[in-house]
Amino acid sequence: MIFGRRQHNELDREIRDYIERETNDNIATGMSPADARHTAMRKLGQPVLNVKEDTRAVWGWIWFERLWQDLRHGVRMLRRTPGFTFVAVLSLAIGIGANSAMFSFADMLLFRPLPVPRPSEVVTVNWTSPTGHFGEFTFSAASYRDYADLRDRSRSFAGLSAFNNQNFGLATRVEDPPQLRMGLLVTGNFFQVMGVSPELGRAFLPEEDRVPGRDAVLVLSHDFWQMQFAGDSSVLGRKVWLNGIPFTIIGVTPERFTGMDQFTRPSFYVPLMMWPRLTPAPQDRPLEARNQRSLTVKGRLRSGVSTTQAQAELVTIAKDLERAYPDTNRNQTVNVRTEIATRIQQDPPDAMLIAMLCTLAGAVLLVACANVAGLLLSRVGVRSREIALRLAIGASRGRLIRQLLTESLLIALAGGLAGLGVGYAGAQLLNRIQIPSDLPIIISFQIDRRALLFSLAVSFLSTILFGLMPALQTTRTDLVSALKTSGTNLAGHRRLWGRNFLVVGQVAVSLVLLVVSTTLFRGFRGELLRGPGYRTDHLLMMSFDPSLVHYTDAQSLKFYRQLLDRARLVPGVKSATLANSIPMAADAGDTLSVIPEGFHLPKGQDSITVIDNSVGENFFETMDIPLLAGRAFLVTDTAAAPPVAVVNETFARHYWPNQSAVGKRFRINDASGPWLQIVGVAKTSKYFWISEPPVEFIYLPMDQRPHSHMRLLVQSAGPPATLSAPLREVVHSLDANQPIYDVRTMEDFFEVRAVRTSAIIVETVGAMGVMGLLLSIVGLYGLVAYAAGRRTREIGIRMAIGAQRTAVLRMMMRQGLVLALIGTAIGFAAALAATRAMTSSFLFSFSASNGSLTYLLVVPALLAVTLLAAYIPARRASRVDPTTALRYE
Repeated sequence: MIFGRRQHNELDREIRDYIERETNDNIATGMSPADARHTAMRKLGQPVLNVKEDTRAVWGWIWFERLWQDLRHGVRMLRRTPGFTFVAVLSLAIGIGANSAMFSFADMLLFRPLPVPRPSEVVTVNWTSPTGHFGEFTFSAASYRDYADLRDRSRSFAGLSAFNNQNFGLATRVEDPPQLRMGLLVTGNFFQVMGVSPELGRAFLPEEDRVPGRDAVLVLSHDFWQMQFAGDSSVLGRKVWLNGIPFTIIGVTPERFTGMDQFTRPSFYVPLMMWPRLTPAPQDRPLEARNQRSLTVKGRLRSGVSTTQAQAELVTIAKDLERAYPDTNRNQTVNVRTEIATRIQQDPPDAMLIAMLCTLAGAVLLVACANVAGLLLSRVGVRSREIALRLAIGASRGRLIRQLLTESLLIALAGGLAGLGVGYAGAQLLNRIQIPSDLPIIISFQIDRRALLFSLAVSFLSTILFGLMPALQTTRTDLVSALKTSGTNLAGHRRLWGRNFLVVGQVAVSLVLLVVSTTLFRGFRGELLRGPGYRTDHLLMMSFDPSLVHYTDAQSLKFYRQLLDRARLVPGVKSATLANSIPMAADAGDTLSVIPEGFHLPKGQDSITVIDNSVGENFFETMDIPLLAGRAFLVTDTAAAPPVAVVNETFARHYWPNQSAVGKRFRINDASGPWLQIVGVAKTSKYFWISEPPVEFIYLPMDQRPHSHMRLLVQSAGPPATLSAPLREVVHSLDANQPIYDVRTMEDFFEVRAVRTSAIIVETVGAMGVMGLLLSIVGLYGLVAYAAGRRTREIGIRMAIGAQRTAVLRMMMRQGLVLALIGTAIGFAAALAATRAMTSSFLFSFSASNGSLTYLLVVPALLAVTLLAAYIPARRASRVDPTTALRYE
């Protein structure tokens, strides 16, 4: 400010010199000294202070000075009212903290950009079809041949690459048993398109993307390089074995590049041309068959090309491919999506959960802002004399509004800083969500730089939400009235009406938050008490994939048959079976296109996509899933036997209502696919999520629909964990090199996936409900206390002429009761809409069972608490001394 003082001194000298020159000139013309000076001042055109103000306004740095003055004045005002400052900052800390925590949740699942340069240029190309939907899930991928056609013919992209996640058996020495690792099969231009340069070594060469099975090279991820090779720079040229095939290490990715998925971290990257040698089913011709759709395609748009233009071009190419290859590309369309749109499309339940939680967090912020706005409005009368004096001495209304908004900004920034602590606690709560798997699946909710910027943005938004209206109200002060009085009784009807409106909104939003959290709590509790529909106790599971050690399909089937036979002989094993997937796992099932016999499909749809699971005999017995009709799978249901299936009750009722589904048939894949006969109907259980609505599901014999990856499920007579060691010995006796992973009890798995995750969601929503309730209590308490303060003289007069304390108490309570009832009525209607929208999604299925009871629990409790908040200041008002009240001004 030294530079500022010098400028001010120079300005003062210039103005004095001007006045003195004009005065001297006027005296020289014969004027008296007093008239000469008066004429000089009049020639200046306006008061000296205004001249200084106008001059300073044209200086480029004057707004810094004004801001500094506003900040200093704001700090002084807030320090003079520590109680008000504490309540306001705490209210905003709750609101901003809740939003920061929910932002970290949404950022992890949806918003976090890809770890590549200029991630906004990268889009996803999806192939979809009318059969590509199950419920709200969209299944779409590309075959290599379709990708190659798009890559060669498209002109909208600077580059188009493809990749595929796969699990591999990796060994650093040929004699070591392989370990399960996840890697990416990528096209040769992958790193170039993504703009990623290896930290060490090189990326793939163009010639390594031409000949299938020739170039066995790989690029390590930075994390795996550090973990497995201790960051050794001499790793280049060293060999590792993938599925028994030697690969040469040629590079290491930079630390910032963690892969193409926000959850998984690949250990290495392999040329896609090595796919035929690494796949357990080379007969599927993954690089040649157009119906082998498993590739994710991402591209970088050319400068100036929009997603709409790129999609229009790709749609034209897709139509050409449909005409050229009608057997595999009929009804196949192409969509170009941004990364966020792709994540929403891939996982709609997560997107709906994020939308719900962020909406609730936004509601908490609105309640907090309403609370602070009410507090600021209650100070309007107190500060009216100060504002009137500043207006009287020449301050503009805009200048005073800026000052008041600066004070609000200080409150918001302090609330934002405190809110980071609340957000950190919320992020720690969310970090309790786990994915039980031996694969590198990472879920990390953080209050990082993006969350800090978000909190700052919310703080500025809060300043507008709670600060603008009180600032406008405060500066609408009648100068005469304000200067005549102390300002205590200047809050008029309109101002009180504004506070009433805010309190009604707070109560309404609090009711919505409490109803939603109670609905979730009772719903999840009911679902957990009813159980998932299968056994969770006395079950041990372990996973295998013989293709990791280069087994053929026939060898894999033989291994699994021997494993089952020997596992059943282990002491303590009651029954054993195999399954490709288990309920609530990340891979809870495969998709299968079916055409039920006698069912008329919608126009333009050739088949229906459902979820299926390949299982062994004794599966339903081991998992304790009841069969409602027909039989389970038998050992005789081999590949040579007639194809059969077991469907769940939901599937049977949908396609053959009021009939027995046993004996009915459906085709798989397409209209020319084989018929499968239904031999049993199983009870519907939970497959993806504990609160999901009934889902159509199909079970197939593992011999007729083989998979390389299977899980051994063993029912034990005693504690299931005790079977881990003897079962490992069984596996090693069959093949010492066979990788074993994901060994855990079903009880622990269910606890992590269903119980803990549900509890975290309920705790999160419940915490927001409690926050909203506490804020509304503070708001209602403050309103009644404020109203009582305004009516102190009236109360004294009433009591002086004989009014009873109970009458005064009822008078003051009436205002709080009316506001609580109005807020409850509005909140009731909003809560009905909110719960209806929430429970109509795929996430929740418990709306019908607990709706009315939830309102019977929440509404009386909310009314009781809000009335208690109104009773305390009303009781204090009823005990006022009439003599003191009559002297009150």
